Amino acid sequence: MKISKAIKEAQKSGRGIARHSNEPRPCIYIPTNTSAGIIVLPNYQQAFVRWAPSLDDLTAKDWFVIG
Repeated sequence: MKISKAIKEAQKSGRGIARHSNEPRPCIYIPTNTSAGIIVLPNYQQAFVRWAPSLDDLTAKDWFVIG
């Protein structure tokens, strides 16, 4: 699904979003309305903030709700 639809669905249930192309252990992106922007939970490191998406990320249709 498109990123905008995935974000809207995730927001309803307080979950994050991820991309199928990053499976089997995708990063989880948690959009916020705070100064942190989008919080990223990588599959191998500590969480970080202020994710800067690429054009491919923004136009991809493989986003899904996770968590």
